[in-house]
Amino acid sequence: MVVASLDPVESVGLDFDWLASDAEGHIAVFSSAGGEIPPDAVLRDMDAHVRALGALFAAPASTHPVFAPTAPGEDRWRAAAERGLFVYRCSPGGGPYRLAAAPETPIRALDLPASAGLVVQALRYGQLRFRYMHSVTADVLLSR
Repeated sequence: MVVASLDPVESVGLDFDWLASDAEGHIAVFSSAGGEIPPDAVLRDMDAHVRALGALFAAPASTHPVFAPTAPGEDRWRAAAERGLFVYRCSPGGGPYRLAAAPETPIRALDLPASAGLVVQALRYGQLRFRYMHSVTADVLLSR
């Protein structure tokens, strides 16, 4: 099912992956796991995040993960780190988004195809630096 936008109440329990950039232009994928509500900017244009993630995962690997999960079924997080993305995952029960994978050489928003670059730059957290953060609270992400 493709959903263009959702009301925050409708998103409760929805496992959704979305993109954002930080003060250095690095990119992270955040996985809500149904535990947290994504920011309004994500909910207003969910299709843009789906398309941008698809384009990023379709690109060839450009680096190696500093670390990434090795459990079966979590290959996508290793693949994200291999494409230069930081990965933060939330628990299904809520709580902070915790760093799950990190790239050796992070990709920057300016290095992306234009459509994906616009998505990540539209959700820019100028007070965050992903390379130094082990967790991010949902409150910080919602108060942008």
